[in-house]
Amino acid sequence: MKNRLFYLMLFCFFAFAVAITSQSATGNCAPKKTKLNIKKLTLTKNDTYTLRIYNSKKKQTVNFVSDDPNIVSVKENASNGKSAVVTAANIGTTCVRAHIYNRKSKLVRTLKTTIRVAPLAVSIKFAQRKIHLNVSDTMKLSVLIKPNLSQELPLFKSSNNDVVTVNSKGIITAIAPGHATLTATLLSSGQKVKCDVYVHEAPLSEEPEPEE
Repeated sequence: MKNRLFYLMLFCFFAFAVAITSQSATGNCAPKKTKLNIKKLTLTKNDTYTLRIYNSKKKQTVNFVSDDPNIVSVKENASNGKSAVVTAANIGTTCVRAHIYNRKSKLVRTLKTTIRVAPLAVSIKFAQRKIHLNVSDTMKLSVLIKPNLSQELPLFKSSNNDVVTVNSKGIITAIAPGHATLTATLLSSGQKVKCDVYVHEAPLSEEPEPEE
């Protein structure tokens, strides 16, 4: 009787261990969700972007379609069939849908990306024409672009990187005393604006006079 009870308990223990191991393995190997690389996107007119499908099955096929080709056109990538290049054609908002089909050509899922096409900039200017900084100071340039809906970013350049540097986001850093001219250029039209930056030595802190 005792032996029978022992074997029964041993069997239950192994059954429980197998169940736990199986559940753990199933959780670790769960299939990843099929998705697009981006759900929302803002482009400037004439810009392009590549949409990609991730985690789809090998035998599945994808058909990319624009709700409004007059706003955003689509060109599928023939080499892999799981990506497409979208081009911003005109100002507006539309959706590009990725229809996913199984090997029997049955639609199993549809994913979408909402794309807004913003206008090109028509004018640009600096909020300040002259800037004074101390060595090691940093600041972000204030650039006014019209129309306000435009998402176009200008190209920034410093005439003297030994005095002032500027990055792609318009953040400037004062390196050494001197003068530099910063230029912001709209790549769509070639329009340029300039700003003068003067860098000074940092003022020395005044030390209190010793008491007599």
